[in-house]
Amino acid sequence: MTVAAVGRRAAPEAGTVRRSRSRRRGALTGVVSVLPAVLLVGAFMWYPLVTTVYHSFTRWDGMVTRWVGLANYRRLFADGDIWQYLRTNLVFFLSIPLILVMCLVVAVLLHEQTPGARFFRSVYYLPCMLSVVVVGVLMRSMFLPDGVVNRGLSAAGLHALSTDWLSSTVTAFVVLILTFYWQTLGQGALVFLAGLSAMPPEVIEASQMDGAGWWRRLFRVVLPMQTPAISYFLVINTSYVFIGLFSLIYTITKGGPGTSTTPLDYEIYLSAFQTGDLGYASALSVVLLLLVSVIAWLQVRNFDLFSRNGGR
Repeated sequence: MTVAAVGRRAAPEAGTVRRSRSRRRGALTGVVSVLPAVLLVGAFMWYPLVTTVYHSFTRWDGMVTRWVGLANYRRLFADGDIWQYLRTNLVFFLSIPLILVMCLVVAVLLHEQTPGARFFRSVYYLPCMLSVVVVGVLMRSMFLPDGVVNRGLSAAGLHALSTDWLSSTVTAFVVLILTFYWQTLGQGALVFLAGLSAMPPEVIEASQMDGAGWWRRLFRVVLPMQTPAISYFLVINTSYVFIGLFSLIYTITKGGPGTSTTPLDYEIYLSAFQTGDLGYASALSVVLLLLVSVIAWLQVRNFDLFSRNGGR
């Protein structure tokens, strides 16, 4: 074999080696780039999750850990308190469809440039800019026995309707749901406005030419075409009513009267930081995680099937 032939054979091999080194260098650069994010997710999400699951099988006071197996879970379901806590979450969950319709109606009115639409768009979104704690303190002060609501009712001659709103389970739920609605309206309207802006205007115009009234257009035309926005709204707010009520409950009712408005996430706080039973609180947290995951999965799956069937 001549020197020239050897050189021609070695040239492709050298090119292959260079390409292989370049791919390895690119892969190494990618790994190094995502490593900080992976470490942060592992440190602040996966590690707490794994340790919470582990401690749910222990008796833990923050210092000493003792393995107790399924004792926390047996206690959780045996005493029956979990059903009362879930009832509070369920009340909020069942209130979501009404606020969804309210948000959709407001979004459609704003989208159609109803007189004063720009002003009302700012007014509706204002509560979303406030902290939940600020909103909760404001609503609590309004519904105290000497608050603005009772004084307004008395001034209007409706003394019979004046009451201690937070001392009764029913009226306490009314205050909580009103607060939830007030805080959610702006966020929901914004979500549906984004969905409406993606709708072809010809669809609405065609329904108007066919003689469809406003409400008929809303439920027969707009609603089926807003499936992605509705799915997003339901998943976000379902997660909120199961894992995000703490601030609202803490600032308005503190779970009272008694424990009648105590949701599951607030009970986790009480078990962990008032009674010091961190193992039991971990078991509650695991149950809550599984519950929210299943509900969110079912919602996404059903809306995916709904979209594939063309909204039927």
